[in-house]
Amino acid sequence: MKTNIKLKFIAYLFLLFGIHALAFAQPRNLALLCAPRPDSILLRWAPVDREIWDLGNRYGYIVERHTLLRDGALLEDTETTVLTPLPLKPAPLDEWERHEDDRYVAIAGECIFARDSTPVEANPFLVARRYREEQNRFAFALFAADRSVTAARLSGLYMTDRTARKNEKYLYSVHIPVPAADTLAAPVDTAYSFTGISEYLPLPPPFDFKANWEDRKVELSWDILYLSHIYNSYTVERSLDGKTFLPLGENAVVQLADEDVTPHRAYKTDTLDNNAVTYYYRVRGMNAFGETGPPGDTLSGRGRLPIVNAPVITGSDVLNNSRVHLQWTYPETMNEYIAGFRIYRSPKPEGVKDVLHQENNPAVRNFTDENPGLTNYYTISVFDTSGEEALSPLITYAELVDSIPPAPPAGLTGVIDTLGNVLVRWKRNTEDDLEGYRVYKANRPDFEFVQAHSAVLRDTFFTDFANLKTLDSKAYYKVTAVDLRQNRSAFSLLLELDKPDVVPPSSPVLREVEARGKAITVTWINNFGTNVARYHIFRQATNDTLFMPVASVGHGEETFSTYTDSDVKPGVTYRYHIVAENRSGLLSAPSKPMQRQATPTVENIALNVQRATTGATLKWTVTSDKPVMRMLIYRKTGDAPMRLLDNTAGDSYTDENLNPSSTYTYCIIAVYDDETQSNISNEVTVK
Repeated sequence: MKTNIKLKFIAYLFLLFGIHALAFAQPRNLALLCAPRPDSILLRWAPVDREIWDLGNRYGYIVERHTLLRDGALLEDTETTVLTPLPLKPAPLDEWERHEDDRYVAIAGECIFARDSTPVEANPFLVARRYREEQNRFAFALFAADRSVTAARLSGLYMTDRTARKNEKYLYSVHIPVPAADTLAAPVDTAYSFTGISEYLPLPPPFDFKANWEDRKVELSWDILYLSHIYNSYTVERSLDGKTFLPLGENAVVQLADEDVTPHRAYKTDTLDNNAVTYYYRVRGMNAFGETGPPGDTLSGRGRLPIVNAPVITGSDVLNNSRVHLQWTYPETMNEYIAGFRIYRSPKPEGVKDVLHQENNPAVRNFTDENPGLTNYYTISVFDTSGEEALSPLITYAELVDSIPPAPPAGLTGVIDTLGNVLVRWKRNTEDDLEGYRVYKANRPDFEFVQAHSAVLRDTFFTDFANLKTLDSKAYYKVTAVDLRQNRSAFSLLLELDKPDVVPPSSPVLREVEARGKAITVTWINNFGTNVARYHIFRQATNDTLFMPVASVGHGEETFSTYTDSDVKPGVTYRYHIVAENRSGLLSAPSKPMQRQATPTVENIALNVQRATTGATLKWTVTSDKPVMRMLIYRKTGDAPMRLLDNTAGDSYTDENLNPSSTYTYCIIAVYDDETQSNISNEVTVK
């Protein structure tokens, strides 16, 4: 009765957790493995230490089948069938001798029957050696049983249940019938496994098969972790035509690993007779029941020589001053082992070079660059199908002759202030090979123009100083553009600048600078009695180094004049000063600057709350120039710190299951679509 209850409990665990027979966690010192087949169930068991192995060899194994389910229903009373009326022990020696052609049978038989009976007395060294020999016999016996189902059957570790029915599921058990009189025997567990014919699945093929081809050698590997519960070894097969495959050696592949280390892949190396021959490989799995599964994918390839040397560019001819023809050398004998060449180019000798061309024909040894730059630095590499690449350290230079000058600079403008400071500006040229500009000046248009600076200018403006205490009332400037080959353009159009009068108007007085809406309004006090004709407004942003003119306003008769600067960015701080110009063109000194920050992005968040019986509903309105992506909800209880409660993309949020005796305070923060956040909203309290 107690046994029946125990079996029902074990069956309940199997049904509850869905434990498959092949994945069932085995007992401590006796393991059982079952494999359903279309018309039978295969059983394999093994002791997990030498002492239990000795007991099994001495007393044998009892295999029982307990019928738990029939037609999907759990039986009221478990039906138990003893599949081994007599305990299964190792077969007699003469039966082993009939299978002497199976070397694993010979190994297992030698381990079971050949024992060293030499007394070891009290010699500790002989005792230790005898112990190691016994451990080795046990290990080799189980290894042989895993490699050969015949060795497993003769060892008393295998049987087939051919009386199993397809509409039933069973709990199989294996135990060693150790007699009570043997008081020195170690305790032996009973091993269980739950399965049925309906759980039959065909053996799967191995997968993730890879090959690394080298010189007269190939390294094969495949995944074994995923199928480790099905296969315990593998056989590698080779073919020369892709049709007829033969095993690669007599031994199955077993991936060894250190204790407590689970290997993920198995590895096998094969020596190739000839790199010119194509070889085909595939892998089959072998399980503990002596079955061989279907083959996985077939890989084919040939041995290859490793890439040792890089190609060398031997010629770089410039054709019609528009193309560059490259030639390189590389051993022709390597053509069958490489995939091609890559040409790299850069306008500078240092730094990263980009791939200009990939030649996928291993026999080609030349390439024409149809669109070279003025300066070209080339290098070359060779690569193979495995991704290995050898880059040449040598750099080859080629240049085109450039005799075409850039266009003359255009759009010259300038101003001379009352201190004699000159600012000349022009538009930037569009040539790719432009180096910069040179500025020339003269006091009269018919005088010789001289260069006003020593180095080539990279910018499109030039500052100078004009002597105002001369009889010349004007200053003249011309600009030329210079390319990298020092080809100089023609002069720009002449720029004529009026020098200001000696007595300039007084500086205007800034009254205020205000941010109004999306603009900044500048207000100043008009100059009276100084012949002022107009006012120039200058602006400097926080990241600029110069005040730049933004507008000019005519002189008015009112006390104050204003200018509204609409070309400002929200949140940026700008400095302004005003320069007055009289009717003779004299400019005053700049006013004392004033600064103001442009109005930041408009933002307003209003939060309110409605208390319900079991919760509180938050509602809000958000006014902002930027779209809102989501809202962050914060809450605190009593005097505790404010903490993030939740987030939502809606326009309301309900906090449920509040404690009626607690006080809650909420606030929100908007997250915009650019991932920036708003300021914290007003706080609302719920009691």
